[in-house]
Amino acid sequence: MALSPTQIIQGFVSRILPAFNTDGYNSSVTARQSSYGELCTQPLVRKSHNLADEGSYWTASSATGIVVTYGTTITATSPALTIYNGNTSKSVGVDYLALTAIVAGAQTTAAGYTGIQIVVDTGNRYSSAGTQLTPVNVNLLSAGAANVTVWFGALVATAASANARTTVTSRNIRPSVSTTVINVVGDMNLLNFGSVEGATGSIVVANANIMPQAFPPLVIPPLSTGLIYIYYPIMTAPSAATYAPELGFWIR
Repeated sequence: MALSPTQIIQGFVSRILPAFNTDGYNSSVTARQSSYGELCTQPLVRKSHNLADEGSYWTASSATGIVVTYGTTITATSPALTIYNGNTSKSVGVDYLALTAIVAGAQTTAAGYTGIQIVVDTGNRYSSAGTQLTPVNVNLLSAGAANVTVWFGALVATAASANARTTVTSRNIRPSVSTTVINVVGDMNLLNFGSVEGATGSIVVANANIMPQAFPPLVIPPLSTGLIYIYYPIMTAPSAATYAPELGFWIR
């Protein structure tokens, strides 16, 4: 008769670090568990290499500059990026989004900043327009399909459902250079989702900057869409910047 998993795997609950055990090939130690029953483990690699090694990590990018939706307010049907998770049982964890400015944006008289809003919603919210980015598995030996569709640019999306959640309402990722110039060619905005690292960057607004920022985790459930909006609050008559995007994500 087969044993149930509860009979095979047993441990003790220890939210607090338990007593230290010295190395020994013949030592037998009970597994440590959390209050919810999962095993407590320590990964050997802090970065994403384990995800890549098992074939779960993907990137999607474009070396060509793409004009994004622009305006001074958010319109629910006009995102700059949509990520649709077409998997029926796996979630998408967004790791980062890098936006490299290829052409600077402009406005007429009022200075402002480049803003970001992030929404997660059920269903496929992408409707039309923009440029499709092809997901690439970073593991050369992995041949599986991502079942994730990524679009970037001046997109048209469907209306938000009643399930839509705004996880980031308004984030300043780039102060405008002046009252007529939005950003600088060569700028790179790095949106680091679920980051545990601090953000760094130059404070010289008129120079090209590399500007990393820590964002909350972004998890896209099965058959759902993550939407990222780029807009220019406070500005007068902005014209959109052109970005070369690079997205990193895992599927589990």
